Amino acid sequence: PATILCCTATRARLTVSPSSSQLFEEESVSLSCEEDDSSAGWTLRTTEGRMSQCGPGWGKPAGSSCKISHVLPLDSGVYWCESREGATSNTISITVTG
Repeated sequence: PATILCCTATRARLTVSPSSSQLFEEESVSLSCEEDDSSAGWTLRTTEGRMSQCGPGWGKPAGSSCKISHVLPLDSGVYWCESREGATSNTISITVTG
């Protein structure tokens, strides 16, 4: 029988600090893509359709994390990490209330 090598794709795990899916307006939150292979180039994504690359106007890069100093209700949504190859992490739903 043929041997099939499977499932060696790099995976990432999205973590949120503080570890709460319910945030209040003006609180801060850090989103981190913890990856098996740091060369994979993971990007934070969200269902909100806004530019989800951590940077000016949307979070502050801090190592492998993205820190949002003052969350707003429009930051509510589902977040995940995605690699250049299209692999995805777990998803985390965040709700921000005013």
